[in-house]
Amino acid sequence: MADSIYNQLSRYTQPPLIILGTMGAIFNQILFTSRKSLRTTSCSFYFRALSLNDFLVLYIYVLLQWLADQYGFDPTKKFDWYCKMKTYLQTVLYTLSPYFVVLACFDRLCTSSTHVRLRRIATVRIASFLIPAMTIFIFAIFSHMPFFYILNSYPTGSYCTPASVEYNRVFAILVVIALGIVPPILMMILCITTLILLRRQRRRIMPINQARLRQRDNQLLKMLLLYVVFHVITTIPFSTTLLIAVYQISSTSPTIILLYRLSILLFNTNYSTSFYIYTLSTPFYRQELFCLIKDTVKKFNRIIRPNYYQPKLHITVNTQLKRS
Repeated sequence: MADSIYNQLSRYTQPPLIILGTMGAIFNQILFTSRKSLRTTSCSFYFRALSLNDFLVLYIYVLLQWLADQYGFDPTKKFDWYCKMKTYLQTVLYTLSPYFVVLACFDRLCTSSTHVRLRRIATVRIASFLIPAMTIFIFAIFSHMPFFYILNSYPTGSYCTPASVEYNRVFAILVVIALGIVPPILMMILCITTLILLRRQRRRIMPINQARLRQRDNQLLKMLLLYVVFHVITTIPFSTTLLIAVYQISSTSPTIILLYRLSILLFNTNYSTSFYIYTLSTPFYRQELFCLIKDTVKKFNRIIRPNYYQPKLHITVNTQLKRS
């Protein structure tokens, strides 16, 4: 009964999640690389890293897990090396996205600060350094996984599981801390501090150009705040059910296992909705999206109808000749 509920929900929720997430990740990359107002901000580098990592999560974890659930295609049950590397890679990718958001929140804090040294951190050069540094750091935190995940044989088949119960419990605590506790706390602290700094700066009279830049920064901060709220909502059920499932004194009940698997389906939405959170939350992002679509349509029309504007040009030239 529990497996049937999970399989039905997985069958009809994960494919739309993958499709919408793929479209959102592509739009994010195009917007943050092509629009000058977004491309010139250091925060856009963190958003681009976030959308790229979300894209990898959708295809390295969500899609492969859906194929395993629905069609039984699961190489982790056949190859020990695949069991180790897939588990390691999917855990790292799962964890990276919220830390890119933490970096983006820190970037907004530096931008809003009155201290010159902090504002110098919010640059493209620093962002280009912090993104790979954070990636290496997360890979290093979970570098023990390939040594402690093995392919175990059971009466019902082979499964990719931790080597011991003790390691499984320690690993669960590590995941909850690294994914469910530290990122939300850091996000909230950084965002609240940034809001306090922005409230103080509202009393100041700024030039028009600085006021426009400040308005853009406020919109980016609003995007971050909504992402933080959504991340917390989807993380709490996942972290709670994981700890209960691992630390249950007696054998884990089917209900707890079902709730844990369902919480993963909910948590997966966190990796496919960033684009839609941005577009629904901020007029600035919607305006940039509409401008991108408008420019794309114009370029497409010029390609398929290269002589579209030439008759108007000839008419203008002839009219000027007649007047002269």
